[in-house]
Amino acid sequence: MIERLTNRFKRRAMAKRNYIYYAWRYIANAVPTYHAVRSRTVHRDLADTNRELREHGIVTGTTDRFLTEAGRVALGEASRTILQTSESDRVRAVVEGAAASTASKKDFLVNLVKYDKGVPPDDPLLKVALDQRLLEIVASYFGLWPTLHAMASWLNYPTDEPPAVSQLWHRDPEDLQIIKVFIYLSDVGEESGPFSYIPRTHSFGAEVERARQCEASKRLSNEDMSRVFDASSWKVCTGAAGTMIVADTIGYHRGGKPTSGVRILVTFTYTSATPMMARKLRVAGTPGWATAPIQRFAIREITGG
Repeated sequence: MIERLTNRFKRRAMAKRNYIYYAWRYIANAVPTYHAVRSRTVHRDLADTNRELREHGIVTGTTDRFLTEAGRVALGEASRTILQTSESDRVRAVVEGAAASTASKKDFLVNLVKYDKGVPPDDPLLKVALDQRLLEIVASYFGLWPTLHAMASWLNYPTDEPPAVSQLWHRDPEDLQIIKVFIYLSDVGEESGPFSYIPRTHSFGAEVERARQCEASKRLSNEDMSRVFDASSWKVCTGAAGTMIVADTIGYHRGGKPTSGVRILVTFTYTSATPMMARKLRVAGTPGWATAPIQRFAIREITGG
Protein backbone atom coordinates (compact mmCIF):
# COMPACT_ATOMS: atom_id res chain seq x y z
CA MET A 1 0.00 0.00 0.00
CA ILE A 2 2.80 2.42 0.90
CA GLU A 3 4.46 1.68 -2.44
CA ARG A 4 1.26 2.48 -4.34
CA LEU A 5 0.91 5.78 -2.50
CA THR A 6 4.50 6.90 -2.90
CA ASN A 7 4.62 5.98 -6.59
CA ARG A 8 2.23 8.86 -7.19
CA PHE A 9 5.16 11.13 -6.34
CA LYS A 10 7.78 9.37 -8.45
CA ARG A 11 9.82 12.13 -10.13
CA ARG A 12 7.69 14.74 -8.37
CA ALA A 13 8.43 17.08 -5.50
CA MET A 14 6.03 17.58 -2.59
CA ALA A 15 5.01 21.13 -1.79
CA LYS A 16 3.86 20.20 1.73
CA ARG A 17 4.23 17.30 4.11
CA ASN A 18 1.09 15.23 3.66
CA TYR A 19 -0.25 11.83 4.70
CA ILE A 20 1.85 10.10 2.01
CA TYR A 21 5.02 11.63 3.40
CA TYR A 22 4.11 10.75 6.97
CA ALA A 23 3.22 7.17 5.99
CA TRP A 24 6.55 6.84 4.14
CA ARG A 25 8.57 8.21 7.02
CA TYR A 26 6.79 6.99 10.15
CA ILE A 27 5.30 3.69 8.94
CA ALA A 28 7.43 2.38 6.09
CA ASN A 29 10.60 3.80 7.67
CA ALA A 30 9.67 3.66 11.34
CA VAL A 31 12.92 1.96 12.43
CA PRO A 32 15.38 4.31 10.63
CA THR A 33 13.33 7.30 11.82
CA TYR A 34 13.56 6.02 15.41
CA HIS A 35 17.32 5.60 15.05
CA ALA A 36 17.72 9.16 13.76
CA VAL A 37 15.68 10.61 16.63
CA ARG A 38 17.28 8.54 19.38
CA SER A 39 20.91 8.31 18.30
CA ARG A 40 23.64 10.67 19.38
CA THR A 41 25.15 12.77 16.60
CA VAL A 42 28.93 12.55 16.65
CA HIS A 43 29.62 15.59 14.46
CA ARG A 44 27.99 18.68 15.93
CA ASP A 45 29.36 21.34 13.58
CA LEU A 46 26.96 20.58 10.74
CA ALA A 47 24.15 23.07 11.49
CA ASP A 48 25.01 25.46 8.64
CA THR A 49 25.45 22.63 6.15
CA ASN A 50 22.16 21.03 7.15
CA ARG A 51 20.31 24.35 7.04
CA GLU A 52 21.61 25.18 3.57
CA LEU A 53 20.72 21.73 2.26
CA ARG A 54 17.17 21.93 3.58
CA GLU A 55 16.62 25.43 2.19
CA HIS A 56 18.23 25.13 -1.23
CA GLY A 57 18.23 21.37 -1.86
CA ILE A 58 21.96 21.53 -2.59
CA VAL A 59 25.19 22.35 -0.79
CA THR A 60 28.72 22.38 -2.17
CA GLY A 61 32.21 22.74 -0.76
CA THR A 62 35.56 21.09 -0.24
CA THR A 63 35.88 17.58 1.13
CA ASP A 64 36.68 18.69 4.68
CA ARG A 65 33.16 20.11 4.93
CA PHE A 66 31.58 16.70 4.36
CA LEU A 67 34.12 13.99 5.22
CA THR A 68 36.14 12.94 8.22
CA GLU A 69 39.91 12.72 7.94
CA ALA A 70 39.58 8.96 7.44
CA GLY A 71 37.09 9.56 4.64
CA ARG A 72 39.45 11.99 2.93
CA VAL A 73 42.31 9.48 3.14
CA ALA A 74 40.08 6.79 1.59
CA LEU A 75 39.03 9.22 -1.13
CA GLY A 76 42.68 9.87 -1.96
CA GLU A 77 43.31 6.14 -2.29
CA ALA A 78 40.22 5.60 -4.45
CA SER A 79 41.04 8.64 -6.60
CA ARG A 80 44.50 7.37 -7.49
CA THR A 81 43.10 4.06 -8.75
CA ILE A 82 40.22 5.69 -10.64
CA LEU A 83 42.44 8.28 -12.31
CA GLN A 84 44.81 5.52 -13.43
CA THR A 85 41.84 3.69 -14.95
CA SER A 86 40.75 6.89 -16.72
CA GLU A 87 44.09 6.91 -18.55
CA SER A 88 43.88 3.25 -19.65
CA ASP A 89 43.85 2.24 -23.31
CA ARG A 90 40.23 1.08 -23.01
CA VAL A 91 39.01 4.45 -21.78
CA ARG A 92 41.21 6.40 -24.20
CA ALA A 93 39.74 4.41 -27.08
CA VAL A 94 36.21 5.32 -26.06
CA VAL A 95 36.98 9.00 -25.58
CA GLU A 96 38.81 9.18 -28.91
CA GLY A 97 35.95 7.41 -30.69
CA ALA A 98 38.02 4.35 -31.58
CA ALA A 99 36.02 1.86 -29.53
CA ALA A 100 33.16 -0.14 -31.00
CA SER A 101 29.79 1.52 -30.61
CA THR A 102 27.57 0.31 -27.76
CA ALA A 103 23.86 0.04 -27.21
CA SER A 104 24.09 2.17 -24.09
CA LYS A 105 21.84 5.23 -23.93
CA LYS A 106 24.70 7.02 -22.18
CA ASP A 107 27.37 6.77 -24.85
CA PHE A 108 28.84 10.02 -23.52
CA LEU A 109 29.92 8.28 -20.31
CA VAL A 110 32.45 5.62 -19.29
CA ASN A 111 32.03 3.71 -16.02
CA LEU A 112 35.41 3.65 -14.29
CA VAL A 113 34.53 1.15 -11.55
CA LYS A 114 32.66 -2.12 -11.89
CA TYR A 115 31.30 -4.32 -9.12
CA ASP A 116 30.08 -7.39 -10.99
CA LYS A 117 30.81 -9.59 -7.96
CA GLY A 118 29.72 -7.02 -5.39
CA VAL A 119 31.65 -4.22 -3.74
CA PRO A 120 34.70 -5.58 -1.86
CA PRO A 121 34.23 -4.83 1.86
CA ASP A 122 37.59 -3.01 2.01
CA ASP A 123 37.01 -0.96 -1.14
CA PRO A 124 38.18 2.62 -0.41
CA LEU A 125 35.26 4.09 -2.32
CA LEU A 126 32.88 2.25 0.01
CA LYS A 127 34.73 3.81 2.95
CA VAL A 128 34.00 7.25 1.48
CA ALA A 129 30.34 6.42 0.85
CA LEU A 130 29.96 5.23 4.46
CA ASP A 131 31.89 8.09 6.02
CA GLN A 132 30.11 8.82 9.29
CA ARG A 133 30.14 12.60 8.87
CA LEU A 134 28.58 12.31 5.42
CA LEU A 135 25.96 9.82 6.63
CA GLU A 136 24.99 12.15 9.49
CA ILE A 137 24.42 14.99 7.00
CA VAL A 138 22.13 12.76 4.94
CA ALA A 139 20.35 11.45 8.05
CA SER A 140 19.68 14.99 9.28
CA TYR A 141 18.18 15.90 5.92
CA PHE A 142 15.96 12.82 5.67
CA GLY A 143 15.05 12.75 9.35
CA LEU A 144 15.94 9.05 9.26
CA TRP A 145 19.00 6.88 8.88
CA PRO A 146 19.77 6.45 5.17
CA THR A 147 20.75 3.45 3.11
CA LEU A 148 23.39 3.41 0.41
CA HIS A 149 21.50 2.82 -2.83
CA ALA A 150 24.28 3.05 -5.44
CA MET A 151 27.88 4.09 -6.00
CA ALA A 152 29.82 4.68 -9.19
CA SER A 153 32.63 6.58 -10.88
CA TRP A 154 32.20 8.16 -14.31
CA LEU A 155 34.17 9.87 -17.00
CA ASN A 156 32.08 12.15 -19.22
CA TYR A 157 33.49 13.16 -22.59
CA PRO A 158 32.38 15.39 -25.50
CA THR A 159 30.28 14.00 -28.35
CA ASP A 160 28.74 15.47 -31.48
CA GLU A 161 25.26 14.42 -30.38
CA PRO A 162 22.78 16.84 -28.73
CA PRO A 163 22.26 16.61 -24.95
CA ALA A 164 20.43 13.42 -23.97
CA VAL A 165 19.16 11.47 -20.97
CA SER A 166 20.86 12.76 -17.80
CA GLN A 167 22.27 15.76 -19.68
CA LEU A 168 18.72 17.14 -19.83
CA TRP A 169 16.88 18.69 -16.87
CA HIS A 170 15.02 16.05 -14.85
CA ARG A 171 14.01 14.76 -11.43
CA ASP A 172 15.28 11.38 -10.18
CA PRO A 173 12.96 8.43 -9.45
CA GLU A 174 14.65 6.34 -6.74
CA ASP A 175 12.63 7.46 -3.71
CA LEU A 176 10.41 10.10 -2.16
CA GLN A 177 13.57 11.90 -1.05
CA ILE A 178 17.01 11.25 -2.53
CA ILE A 179 20.47 12.51 -1.79
CA LYS A 180 23.15 12.18 -4.43
CA VAL A 181 26.75 13.07 -3.74
CA PHE A 182 29.19 13.98 -6.49
CA ILE A 183 32.93 14.42 -5.94
CA TYR A 184 34.96 15.84 -8.80
CA LEU A 185 38.25 14.06 -9.40
CA SER A 186 39.21 16.47 -12.19
CA ASP A 187 38.91 20.24 -12.49
CA VAL A 188 35.48 21.04 -13.89
CA GLY A 189 34.92 24.33 -15.71
CA GLU A 190 32.07 25.51 -17.91
CA GLU A 191 33.44 23.50 -20.84
CA SER A 192 33.71 20.26 -18.80
CA GLY A 193 29.98 19.77 -18.33
CA PRO A 194 29.42 20.79 -14.69
CA PHE A 195 26.49 19.48 -12.68
CA SER A 196 23.71 22.08 -12.58
CA TYR A 197 20.74 22.45 -10.24
CA ILE A 198 17.63 24.59 -9.83
CA PRO A 199 17.67 25.54 -6.13
CA ARG A 200 14.50 25.18 -4.05
CA THR A 201 12.77 22.82 -6.53
CA HIS A 202 13.26 19.87 -4.15
CA SER A 203 10.40 18.63 -1.94
CA PHE A 204 9.21 21.37 0.45
CA GLY A 205 11.38 23.90 -1.39
CA ALA A 206 10.11 27.42 -2.04
CA GLU A 207 9.98 26.89 -5.83
CA VAL A 208 8.03 23.61 -5.92
CA GLU A 209 4.75 25.14 -7.09
CA ARG A 210 6.45 27.15 -9.82
CA ALA A 211 8.31 24.03 -10.94
CA ARG A 212 4.96 22.26 -11.55
CA GLN A 213 5.04 23.95 -14.97
CA CYS A 214 7.93 21.66 -15.90
CA GLU A 215 6.38 18.34 -14.86
CA ALA A 216 4.50 17.61 -18.08
CA SER A 217 7.81 16.38 -19.55
CA LYS A 218 10.18 13.90 -17.93
CA ARG A 219 13.22 15.66 -19.40
CA LEU A 220 13.64 19.26 -20.51
CA SER A 221 16.13 21.14 -22.64
CA ASN A 222 17.84 24.33 -21.50
CA GLU A 223 15.43 26.27 -23.68
CA ASP A 224 12.40 24.64 -22.05
CA MET A 225 13.75 25.16 -18.54
CA SER A 226 14.64 28.81 -19.16
CA ARG A 227 10.97 29.56 -19.88
CA VAL A 228 10.22 28.78 -16.23
CA PHE A 229 13.53 29.44 -14.46
CA ASP A 230 15.87 32.01 -15.94
CA ALA A 231 19.40 30.74 -16.48
CA SER A 232 20.67 33.26 -13.95
CA SER A 233 18.93 31.23 -11.21
CA TRP A 234 20.63 27.95 -12.14
CA LYS A 235 23.40 26.79 -9.82
CA VAL A 236 26.22 25.67 -12.11
CA CYS A 237 28.68 23.64 -10.05
CA THR A 238 32.10 24.32 -11.50
CA GLY A 239 35.04 23.57 -9.24
CA ALA A 240 38.51 22.18 -8.79
CA ALA A 241 39.24 18.51 -8.24
CA GLY A 242 38.03 17.69 -4.73
CA THR A 243 34.84 19.75 -4.99
CA MET A 244 31.88 17.96 -3.39
CA ILE A 245 28.19 18.40 -4.22
CA VAL A 246 25.42 17.09 -1.97
CA ALA A 247 21.98 17.48 -3.54
CA ASP A 248 18.41 16.24 -3.29
CA THR A 249 17.95 15.15 -6.90
CA ILE A 250 14.19 15.24 -6.65
CA GLY A 251 15.05 18.89 -7.36
CA TYR A 252 15.58 19.70 -11.03
CA HIS A 253 19.14 19.03 -12.15
CA ARG A 254 21.25 17.88 -15.07
CA GLY A 255 24.69 16.49 -15.72
CA GLY A 256 26.37 18.91 -18.06
CA LYS A 257 27.53 18.10 -21.57
CA PRO A 258 31.30 18.55 -21.95
CA THR A 259 32.41 20.55 -24.98
CA SER A 260 36.12 20.20 -24.26
CA GLY A 261 38.14 17.87 -22.08
CA VAL A 262 36.52 15.37 -19.72
CA ARG A 263 34.76 15.31 -16.37
CA ILE A 264 35.78 12.61 -13.88
CA LEU A 265 33.80 12.07 -10.68
CA VAL A 266 32.56 9.61 -8.11
CA THR A 267 28.94 9.53 -7.04
CA PHE A 268 26.87 7.99 -4.25
CA THR A 269 23.09 7.71 -3.99
CA TYR A 270 21.26 7.54 -0.64
CA THR A 271 17.61 6.70 -0.09
CA SER A 272 15.37 5.49 2.70
CA ALA A 273 15.29 1.81 3.62
CA THR A 274 12.11 1.45 1.52
CA PRO A 275 13.02 3.10 -1.81
CA MET A 276 10.68 3.18 -4.79
CA MET A 277 13.39 1.60 -6.94
CA ALA A 278 15.13 -1.55 -5.71
CA ARG A 279 18.83 -1.35 -4.89
CA LYS A 280 21.17 -3.26 -7.21
CA LEU A 281 24.23 -2.60 -5.07
CA ARG A 282 25.67 -5.52 -3.12
CA VAL A 283 28.59 -5.55 -0.72
CA ALA A 284 30.52 -8.82 -0.90
CA GLY A 285 31.02 -9.27 2.81
CA THR A 286 30.63 -7.27 6.01
CA PRO A 287 33.22 -4.48 6.39
CA GLY A 288 35.02 -4.93 9.70
CA TRP A 289 35.93 -1.24 9.79
CA ALA A 290 32.27 -0.12 9.67
CA THR A 291 31.76 -0.06 13.44
CA ALA A 292 29.28 2.83 13.78
CA PRO A 293 25.63 1.69 13.82
CA ILE A 294 24.68 4.25 11.16
CA GLN A 295 27.34 2.77 8.85
CA ARG A 296 26.12 -0.78 9.34
CA PHE A 297 22.53 0.30 8.81
CA ALA A 298 23.41 1.97 5.50
CA ILE A 299 24.41 -1.38 3.98
CA ARG A 300 22.10 -3.74 5.83
CA GLU A 301 20.46 -6.29 3.56
CA ILE A 302 22.98 -5.65 0.78
CA THR A 303 25.89 -7.54 2.30
CA GLY A 304 26.74 -11.11 1.55
CA GLY A 305 29.58 -13.55 1.98
